[in-house]
Amino acid sequence: MTREALKRLEAGLPGPWYYDPAHYQRELEAFWYRRWVAVAREEELPGPGDWRTVRIGTQSIVLARDEDRIRGFHNTCRHRGSILCTEERGNFARRRIVCPYHSWTYDLGGQLVATPRRMETPDFDFGDFPLYQVAVASWGGFVFVNLAGRDAPPLDVGALEAQFKRYRLGDLRIGKRIVADVQANWKLLGENFSECFHCPPVHPELCRVVTAYRDAGAWGLRGAETAPEFAAGAATLTLDGSARLPPIGTLTETERKTIYVPAMLPPSLFLNVQPDYVNAHLMTPTGPESLRIVYDWLFEPERLPLGGEDLQHYVALWDVTNRQDARNCEWQQQGIQSREFKHGHYVPQEFDCHRFDEWVRAGLAGEKPAD
Repeated sequence: MTREALKRLEAGLPGPWYYDPAHYQRELEAFWYRRWVAVAREEELPGPGDWRTVRIGTQSIVLARDEDRIRGFHNTCRHRGSILCTEERGNFARRRIVCPYHSWTYDLGGQLVATPRRMETPDFDFGDFPLYQVAVASWGGFVFVNLAGRDAPPLDVGALEAQFKRYRLGDLRIGKRIVADVQANWKLLGENFSECFHCPPVHPELCRVVTAYRDAGAWGLRGAETAPEFAAGAATLTLDGSARLPPIGTLTETERKTIYVPAMLPPSLFLNVQPDYVNAHLMTPTGPESLRIVYDWLFEPERLPLGGEDLQHYVALWDVTNRQDARNCEWQQQGIQSREFKHGHYVPQEFDCHRFDEWVRAGLAGEKPAD
């Protein structure tokens, strides 16, 4: 990727955009209810009847595997609005979705098939009461949903399709999962992922391996292209840079030597891609000042299960880095509450952070301003 520094200080987003409840509702509509959002891995729903719930903002969604594909529905009965699934995951017995309140029953396609104990009326048509559909698509083994349902455009992952084609993301499997609830606005995590100006004071462990980050994101911007990017002998991103697994088998020789590639598909998917494993972040907001992140460490299935020491070897660096990022975003969330804080400021090497904010501004361009 071409690095181009900002030519001047650039203003960040308005402070209230990170905590104002009315503005948060505006962003839910613009980014989370009308766009494709990565929420799960396909492997979490391996067989027919398997289901799990996910939550985006105020919306609870049921993902269910039919015979041939994963479908998505609002977790809402068409009778009187009860949630259908009260747990996080399970399997629908007899391939039927049964409301726990009055037992209205649906098939895995979302069609109403039974209404026990209902007195017959001539105006009732089962076809009028399917579950509310959510659009579902997959890429790289990630399950995406779009609450626009039938009106959703096709999923488009842009350059990521070609960039990671040989990494076989769809074939990788979860070796470790960590779920974190972070008390910060979702955009702070997006901004944080987009810059490494913070890396020297916040991520000493990461900077020991990715030596370029010691220059606070200025590597490659001030004629430093000849400086080493990684510690001598590093083969992947672990605490000491050593690899205990071979590179993913389908990579080219260049990709095998490419120690780290970060990528982002906003609003919800962040990727840290190494030659032998991938660390993925699935982020969803839970409130104006809170979010949930699911961190997955993905490996080739033939390498799993990893032994305890080997697994910890691969988990440790991103675990500590992710915790540091979450902590600093929480501190930032507290600091922007100041009556005096109007907006932040971006210095030249925070160009990708500024680009993320411009993406936010563009996404809100057609939205009614918060009252």
